[in-house]
Amino acid sequence: MSKKLLIVESPAKAKTIGKYLGGEFSVKSSVGHIRDLPRESGAIKIAEKGPDSWVFTPTYEISDGKEKVVSELRAATRAADEIYLASDPDREGEAIAWHLKEVLGPVAGKKPFKRVTYNEITKAAVLKAVSEPRDIDMPLVDAQQARRILDRLVGYRVSPLLWKNINCVNNRTLSAGRVQSVALRLLVERQREIDAFTPETYYLMGVEAKKDGDSKSFVARLAKIDGGKPDVRSKEDANTMILDLSDSALVVEGVKEQGKARHALPPFTTSTLQQAASSVLGMSPGKTMKLAQSLYEAGRITYMRSDSVHVSDQARDAAREFVERVCGPEFYPAKPNVFSTKAKGGVAAQEAHEAIRPTDVELTPKRASESGMDSQELKLYDLVWRRFVASQMADAKTTVTTVSIGARKPAIAHKYVFTASATRIDFEGFLKVMKLSLKAKTKEGEDDDDTDEVAYLPELAKGDQLKALRWISDEKQTKGPSHYSEASLIKALEENGVGRPSTYAATIETLKTREYAKNDKRKLVPLERGILVCDWLVKKMDALFSVGYTAKMEAELDGVEENKVSMDSMLSGFYAKFLRDIAAIVEEESPPMEKFDAVFELLGDVKEWKPTKKVGRRIYDDKAFVESVKTQAAEGKRPLSQRQLQFLVRMALMYADQIPDCEARLKASGLGAAKPVVERADPELVSYCFNQLDRIGGADRNPFLKSLREQFDRGKGLSPKQFQILARSVGENAGELDDCEAVRAKLSEFVPGGFEEAPADPSIPVLLKMMESVKEWRPATKRGKRVYDDQEFVKSLKDQYARRHSLSPRQLVALKRVVTLYRQQIPDFAERAKELGLKNSDDAPAE
Repeated sequence: MSKKLLIVESPAKAKTIGKYLGGEFSVKSSVGHIRDLPRESGAIKIAEKGPDSWVFTPTYEISDGKEKVVSELRAATRAADEIYLASDPDREGEAIAWHLKEVLGPVAGKKPFKRVTYNEITKAAVLKAVSEPRDIDMPLVDAQQARRILDRLVGYRVSPLLWKNINCVNNRTLSAGRVQSVALRLLVERQREIDAFTPETYYLMGVEAKKDGDSKSFVARLAKIDGGKPDVRSKEDANTMILDLSDSALVVEGVKEQGKARHALPPFTTSTLQQAASSVLGMSPGKTMKLAQSLYEAGRITYMRSDSVHVSDQARDAAREFVERVCGPEFYPAKPNVFSTKAKGGVAAQEAHEAIRPTDVELTPKRASESGMDSQELKLYDLVWRRFVASQMADAKTTVTTVSIGARKPAIAHKYVFTASATRIDFEGFLKVMKLSLKAKTKEGEDDDDTDEVAYLPELAKGDQLKALRWISDEKQTKGPSHYSEASLIKALEENGVGRPSTYAATIETLKTREYAKNDKRKLVPLERGILVCDWLVKKMDALFSVGYTAKMEAELDGVEENKVSMDSMLSGFYAKFLRDIAAIVEEESPPMEKFDAVFELLGDVKEWKPTKKVGRRIYDDKAFVESVKTQAAEGKRPLSQRQLQFLVRMALMYADQIPDCEARLKASGLGAAKPVVERADPELVSYCFNQLDRIGGADRNPFLKSLREQFDRGKGLSPKQFQILARSVGENAGELDDCEAVRAKLSEFVPGGFEEAPADPSIPVLLKMMESVKEWRPATKRGKRVYDDQEFVKSLKDQYARRHSLSPRQLVALKRVVTLYRQQIPDFAERAKELGLKNSDDAPAE
């Protein structure tokens, strides 16, 4: 029997699927993507092919922290005869499958790779998928690569322009994104509409009436005055109207009944699920998708990233049997409900899988609760289950009764007609499982109580007399536009064809993380940083970050997926326009050539240049830099920048001892005085070090390292001395990293003496082991500003030893004192005390 390897994306999914497949299958997880574009700006090679035509070649590397996963997958590949790639059934999943094949191919040799997909993790669906494998869909992979390249080009070329042109705290954390910036634009434009809105006062007129013999009253709203719509704008007009109506008799002038059918909503797509979870459950899109992912991997719902409302015949038949058995045959429609996936913003829905639905309709929310489903997952499952079952049920039948009431009295100045409406449910239909408000939606600018709908309306007939209990004059203010909620922003993005539902949660989270917007009473409110970024982007690159252009790009990505256009052709169309936009910005900001000529003249006096210096990957050569700027100016292909001018001025000041009257000549040229260039560590190496600290963990507990990170995030580089400390800290704590030696080799040249580890003291692990016997700790004490906590102290030493396999001599002395202090709780203390150099005393631990 051949050995088969099936690779999925998550360990949870691997565990579930492993139960469905026989012993011939080994199920492994890639834990998401295993490769990504390097962080360096040269990750995408762009070769010009002709006028406005380029070839885009991305280079990939194994993602940080995935070396061990890749190693295990390679070993599993060697042991297998066939490899099944079972990542998610969408663009991202197809790309993961392709990356797995690219990485594992050299190890597999001629062993076949097979692509399998399924929309639900059930035994039947998985077995069917494995029996019907296919090849990797390269147009789908290209669509994902094109999206990734687009996002990288925009982010890496536009974000530095923001750092340079926007002055705010932590401006190095500013970023632009193809979809993110359009979402931000919607928020800012809505804020401007809100700021520009001026509320107007109006009066809502009505009457509280009661039928004789009835204990309940109801409110009717003034619908017409002299045959027209009432428009009462002042308190005086309202009071005049009340005076005219006083002592009037109320007579029912007409009763109208109208039957209505309320149709069930279609089952959820990713977008509508996020909207409903936000509105009904108050869940953020990110939380919604996390819970949905968990439900999917547990086999409870179908794949949660879908633009489709399609339902399989099998699922529809199961729903029909359930509805007819549990609710009754009359609750299933004579003709099954079939929903079509509409295009949004002119963009056809992509990735047409099934809608999001329960995999087993028999697992009702009640049964799911009894099975021990997580409470948060249960709330979302309940929403999915009810929406799906309701979508398969018959229409709800209602009757809307509208009563027209006239006001009569001698010498009344106007003809008044009041109305009141009430809805009666004649047949529940889908409302039996999904309760919805039957109240009509109000128009923008109206209050919910601006309508004439009432909860109670007595039986009335034409000519009936009613008693007016009080005349109503409610002062109101017109309502302007409101801030987007997370749900309504998602709806706006989808309706305009911007982005894809699978990315909306991450987009909104980025807006909040970057401090472009915040949640305020469940509304997304743009912050000053976001408004500054949006205004600059709109001013400089309006078309690129417009709703229409971004939607057009989504349509073109769909064209790549459908093999209608090549990836390079699609990207070239974007890149040509993008380059023109960037060039226009740079040219607009380029200083006059006369200023460069003035500095070139000064630097012409320099005879002795500083020697070339290498810092990390970068080589610093002052003379070569000046010559390169001169060459760029002479060629005239690219405009010179303000940043280049600033560096040239600072360089002139560095060599002022060789330039006669340097500062005076600079001022005469309108360049003023500038600070000399301060040597800074290579930012790429600094970023690398902080990435390694994130992998190691615990760096945030070191105040100095934390302050270095904050300094770097603010856009201020690190001095060579600061970088040396940072690099040393990384190297000394890299002991547990799989690539520890590689990390230390990369940083060793910046740390005098390298990373020679302290000799291992065999007593340290023994002492730490002895402390595991301690169950009762002394309470923490405070002396001045310091807090002394024995338990935390020992824990910190264990953490450090695990990372570095050593303690300092001072720390070792302190550890021995603590062990001695707790000797009564350590069973073998007396036997080991002498050999470990422990004193039989109650000394406190060293500070």
